Amino acid sequence: MIIAIPTDDKKTVSSVFGRAEFFALYKDGQSEPEFVSGTEGAEHGAGTGAVSMLVSKGVTRVVAPQLGPKAADSLKVASVEVRIAAAGTELAQALKS
Repeated sequence: MIIAIPTDDKKTVSSVFGRAEFFALYKDGQSEPEFVSGTEGAEHGAGTGAVSMLVSKGVTRVVAPQLGPKAADSLKVASVEVRIAAAGTELAQALKS
C-alpha cells in the first residue's frame, strides 16, 4: 500500500489537494515518506493531474482535507481510497486517519 498526503511544508497536511507543493508518499513498512513534487503550477486540472501522477506511482490511498469533484471522481474510478484529515494536521497523525 502507498498512501499519499498533500503538503506544502513537508510537515503538515496542505489546505489544498491538487495545488499542493508536494505529496508525502508513505510505503508499507517505511516510517519516513518520499516527497514528490505536486502540480501547484498547473493552470487547469490540477486535481485530476495530481490524481494521474499519484496513480502512476501506485498510490492506493489519499489522505486530504478536501477534494474537488473531478479529483474525487478520478480517485474513485482508479479505486483509490480517500480519507479526510484537517489541514495543518501533522503528517504522522494524518497517516493514522
